[in-house]
Amino acid sequence: MKRNINLLITAIILATVLVIACEKKLDITDRNNPTTESYFKTATELQNGVNAVYSTLRSANLVGREWFFTHDMRGSETGAGGAQLEAPRAELLKQPSPSSSNSVMTSVWNGTYQMINRANLVIAKAPDVTDDPAKRDNTVGEAEFLRAWAYFELVTMWGDVPMYTAPVESATDFKAKSAAADIYAQIINDLTDAASKLPDVASQQGRATKGAAYALLGRVQMQNGDYAAAKAALLQVYGKYSLVPEFSDNFSGDIKLASTLLTAGHEFNAESIFEVAFVDKGDNNFNWGYVGEGATADASIMRSQEYGIVWGNVVPSDQLLNEFEAGDPRYKYTFYESGDHIMTMGGTVPGIALTENGMNVAQSTKGGVAQKRVFRKYSILDWTNDGFHPDGINQRLIRYADVLLMLAECEAEVGTPGQAANYINEVRARPSVNMPPVTLGSKNEALAAVMHERTVELAGEEVSNIDILRWRKRGYYPSIRPDPKPGQVEFFPIPANETSTNPLVR
Repeated sequence: MKRNINLLITAIILATVLVIACEKKLDITDRNNPTTESYFKTATELQNGVNAVYSTLRSANLVGREWFFTHDMRGSETGAGGAQLEAPRAELLKQPSPSSSNSVMTSVWNGTYQMINRANLVIAKAPDVTDDPAKRDNTVGEAEFLRAWAYFELVTMWGDVPMYTAPVESATDFKAKSAAADIYAQIINDLTDAASKLPDVASQQGRATKGAAYALLGRVQMQNGDYAAAKAALLQVYGKYSLVPEFSDNFSGDIKLASTLLTAGHEFNAESIFEVAFVDKGDNNFNWGYVGEGATADASIMRSQEYGIVWGNVVPSDQLLNEFEAGDPRYKYTFYESGDHIMTMGGTVPGIALTENGMNVAQSTKGGVAQKRVFRKYSILDWTNDGFHPDGINQRLIRYADVLLMLAECEAEVGTPGQAANYINEVRARPSVNMPPVTLGSKNEALAAVMHERTVELAGEEVSNIDILRWRKRGYYPSIRPDPKPGQVEFFPIPANETSTNPLVR
């Protein structure tokens, strides 16, 4: 962790980036380089500090690139696109546990701890800020939310990890591992306090809100096994958001070629609870430095490129494809397959058909039919098929459909399958989906229905991994359905750069 701690100390100085409205998105920029002693005297300066946490969240270490690989390779939804899948990603996909030197896993570890240290700095400096108490408290709520998100990533993927609740001040300021129960307690405390401080509607799109804090708290409590507490948190969100009529509106965003904006998408819509903002500048650049700092830093995301038809690192798994019911419109909203049309410009022109020869991916099999397929969610192929194009589609980390299905799982767990069916049917009744309602009479029926509905509704949204971990721990494989990743170990190994430099972690 020596490299990581040095980065974190440097990050203290860098935590002065501003938020600039790029029309409707957070755009993070670094104005100057003050010291921590001279800065953070006002609520605005404190907010600049939390902007740096958002900056790390969207960097390539995390949501910009490596984070989605970490989840998708560990879940049950993906297969290798072919020999082009890079070794560290293939290792996550194919091995029960990666080596401690795995670079993708290490990137996520480094990114989450950088987020935590930056959030710790904001929280530590807040008591001395008195010029605008309301803005100060809101900023602390954002920092607590973001710290909680980072620790949830760590505890679900690594279990016992070092816990830092104050800024790192020296390169030897190491911590030993804390028990996962203590990490969960910290996360719950952070989110509970954040919910009391955050507004219902953010002052700027892309910032955390009260709804985001409660929704994440519900997810955390479920993973921690407390379904009653999860239900209580999620009910604070219920009815305050709504499902958008068009399912695909949840996965579109700005796509730009040079100076031409092809589409602005449907970001920050009524279903969005928390999303990470990305911007397509039209220059096909990506922040390969992995830090995301500065006014001119690229703020694009690699998801469509990595999962597309040119790089083709990842394809949907046979297991995921075969989970969809016959006639479920979400299948076509979720996947492209050879024969489908791309470049329709939002359905305004005929477009061109995908061909087997034109897709640089391996085949997958659905219903006995072998065919080339890629994810349509977060894809830019309806607007451009240039070979390399990092894009500006925001990553939705929590949306309302997920909350409804978490509530359904809570009802199943506490023995009210009828109410679980009501929540599931709200999701199935979306106008663009309009699937037949389910009727559930027992706990196991309800759990099976929840597992199915989460798989098809949230496919490719980086929730499968933690769902599998939760359901395996509760013994639902194979009592309710077969284990989708048999033999997989529960936790990642602590990265080698941590064990080699932190004398308290071995």
